[in-house]
Amino acid sequence: MLTRIVKAQGLSTVGDRHPGSGSYYRSDHFNFAKVGVPALDINNGSISAVHDGSYGEAKQKDYGDNRYHQQTDNYTDTMDATGMAQIANILYEVGTKLGNETTFPGWKNGSEFKAIRGKSMK
Repeated sequence: MLTRIVKAQGLSTVGDRHPGSGSYYRSDHFNFAKVGVPALDINNGSISAVHDGSYGEAKQKDYGDNRYHQQTDNYTDTMDATGMAQIANILYEVGTKLGNETTFPGWKNGSEFKAIRGKSMK
């Protein structure tokens, strides 16, 4: 569902490019996943529509190294929030679609959370 919504907006999805970093397990949504509730981990990514490939990677690295969870991790009026607004709109559309359906998202086969979800459905 997420991929269809993203593609309809002319964007693309990319899997976790650094799965070894364990960010899924340290994010706010993980408490849902731990009890079997499917939870998205979605962000703007590093691919820029107007800059070369290294631009976004450098911006993410700078943010992670110099501001993330530090006193300097604050919004400033020089930030471009366009990508964050796109993500908010995408998640709103996902939520609206789910709210108007009778199906429930599931875990992929092989997911460590699928068995937890199965137990909670009994």
